[in-house]
Amino acid sequence: MKLLKVLAIAVVFSVLIAACSAAPVAPAAPAADAPAVEGQATEAAAAGSVPLKLSFWGSDLDSQVYQQRVDQFIAQNPDVSVELIYIPSDYSQKVQTMIAGGTPPDIIQLSEDVHSYSSKGQIIPLNDYIAQDNIDLKARYGETGGLTTAYSADGTLYAMPDRGGALILYYNKDMFDQAGVAYPTADWTWQEFLDAAQKLTVRDGDAVTQYGFAAGGWWPWWMSFIYQNGGAILDASGKPVVNSPEVVEAIQFYNDLVYKHKVAPSPEDYANLGTNSPDPLFAQGKVAMSTTGFWGIGGLKDATFNWDIAPLFRNKAPATVLFGSGFGISKDSKHPEAAWKLIEYLTSEEGQAPIVENKQDAPANIATLNSDAFLQQSWSSKPINMAALGQSADAAFALPLTPKWNEMMSIFDTELGEVFANRAEVQPAMDSIQQQLEELFAQ
Repeated sequence: MKLLKVLAIAVVFSVLIAACSAAPVAPAAPAADAPAVEGQATEAAAAGSVPLKLSFWGSDLDSQVYQQRVDQFIAQNPDVSVELIYIPSDYSQKVQTMIAGGTPPDIIQLSEDVHSYSSKGQIIPLNDYIAQDNIDLKARYGETGGLTTAYSADGTLYAMPDRGGALILYYNKDMFDQAGVAYPTADWTWQEFLDAAQKLTVRDGDAVTQYGFAAGGWWPWWMSFIYQNGGAILDASGKPVVNSPEVVEAIQFYNDLVYKHKVAPSPEDYANLGTNSPDPLFAQGKVAMSTTGFWGIGGLKDATFNWDIAPLFRNKAPATVLFGSGFGISKDSKHPEAAWKLIEYLTSEEGQAPIVENKQDAPANIATLNSDAFLQQSWSSKPINMAALGQSADAAFALPLTPKWNEMMSIFDTELGEVFANRAEVQPAMDSIQQQLEELFAQ
């Protein structure tokens, strides 16, 4: 998103937006089907009401669905007005500009960079609001609390999760049937996954015509393997532990899928196939299994083959990434109580229903995620195991959302890029990452 930054087919999970240094001038509310443009406020403040501004990123669909959800809230709370500030690019930079200029949104959509805000004191703790309204976070977000752990620091929650679909396994049922391989389940071990990938890989001489699996260098892919193997990026005290035996073994297994077992495409193979992502390869019927988020479903609406989804496999433990975003309240908001009231509504079952109705995303609210409306997906021409998303929620590990997330990921991208291109060995690369992270966190 970037919790959401993602690959976008029907719905884009991510990324970051926001605004100019001066407060946006609220125009007349647009028609329901009129797309918002950068910096546009999609709901004018009513005279005499409590005015709120909410910033968010995404697509035209996101703009329309947020407007529907806010309209529902205002219908029940006519004393509040809400300006939806939709800016689809450079979100963090522009929100920071708004903050520096003294015109921050009251409510800020956040994802992986939540603690870039919390560490600067730019958003306020939500614990007291949660306590006063007796909100059970496990009841709202699942037994593990969904993204609440990632959005917390030192026991303080800074953002309420709003959207939160898991990284799941997509598989081509026709290819499985043809190869005589049983469909994947959450109980699959790495060995069972590898065995299936090998049986599902088809070769014509030295050329691979069908890959058993496809992934790549995007952090949710390789990071899930790390946590499935009992490894971690940061320990409980926040110190990097990326050159541990568990992490090295996980990255080695992941890279061996490409260069040792040859069941997954390399960066060079992707280039030869005209893409850098597994999503189009899966949609084209060139890959038997791939891992991606909820948005992958939209890209398969016209698929001519049978497919389905399942929770990710495991090794030492089940583990997957929860994509998503949440809402935080600016410390400079003049109406934090009203802002909280809106956030509480947007993350309730009623407030989350339009997410499902409009096929926007996977909702963070566990009851909505497990509702008939989401599970049945009446818009789909084929049955889909939507329960895989709810089942995956409790396997989600707490993302290592340090305030230095962006700098940390830049180090990973550089070093692991060499590993995934087969130009560097795993152990030395992880040792180098460990050293660089220790230096980064010491600053």
